[in-house]
Amino acid sequence: MKRPLYMPKLRTKSGIKKRFKVTPTGKVMHLHAGGAKLKAHKSSRTKRKYNQSVTLEGHQNAIFKRALGK
Repeated sequence: MKRPLYMPKLRTKSGIKKRFKVTPTGKVMHLHAGGAKLKAHKSSRTKRKYNQSVTLEGHQNAIFKRALGK
């Protein structure tokens, strides 16, 4: 079996593509975890917090950007 003479292209991870977004400045944004379920017992302040996006910090930023193909 012959091996290809070039490196194959990296595929974008479809799960990450749905949940994360790269801003024009290069930051990776995502929503808070835990905001989609069990809203009845959470305070209004907590529910508002879940609607705001958060940036990834440190080395995770580079890992997720590579998985997104950026």
